[in-house]
Amino acid sequence: MKIRTQLLTRTALLLAVVITFQLLGKMIPYNNYIVGPVVNAALLVATASAGLWSGIAISVIAPLVSAFTNKAPIAPLILGFSPFIIVGNAIIVLAFWLFRKKDGTPGKLLGSIIGVAVGSVLKFGFLYGAITAFTSLVSGIKPQQAATLISLFSWPQLFTAIAGGAVAIVVLKLAGKALEYRE
Repeated sequence: MKIRTQLLTRTALLLAVVITFQLLGKMIPYNNYIVGPVVNAALLVATASAGLWSGIAISVIAPLVSAFTNKAPIAPLILGFSPFIIVGNAIIVLAFWLFRKKDGTPGKLLGSIIGVAVGSVLKFGFLYGAITAFTSLVSGIKPQQAATLISLFSWPQLFTAIAGGAVAIVVLKLAGKALEYRE
C-alpha cells in the first residue's frame, strides 16, 4: 500500500471511530467522560501514526459532526462554540506532535508523555478561558445554559485530554512500529 493511501486510511478509520462514539455516546448520560477520552486518543494516535495534518483534520471534522448531530437544547450554542473546540483540539495535537518530534528515543515515549501533559493543560486553559468569555459575551445565553456549557468545557476537558492521552500512549506503545509515521 502506498504511504499516502495508508495515511489517509488511518485518518479515515480513526475519524470513523470518533464519529461512531460521538453518535452512540449521545444515548448515554455523562457521555463526555467516555466520548472525550476516545476523541482525544484518536487525535493523538492519528497524529503519531499519520502525521500532523491527520490529527488536525480530525480536530476540525469531529467537533463539527458532533455539533450538527447534537439534539440537546444547547446544541445551537455548542455549534457556535465549535471553532473554539477545534482550536482546543489543534492545541493538544500540535503540542503532542512537537514533543514527539523532538524526542529522539525509540518509541518516543518521553516526548509523548510530555506532549500529552503540556497539550492537555494548554487545551484545558484555552477552552476554560474561551467558554468563560463566550458565556459572558454572547447575548441571550441563560444562566442555566451558561452553567451547562461551563461544566462541559472546563475541568472535564483536562480529565478527558489526559485520559485520552494515556490511552493513546498505551495504543502506540502496544502497536510499536506498526503504527509509526514515516514522512
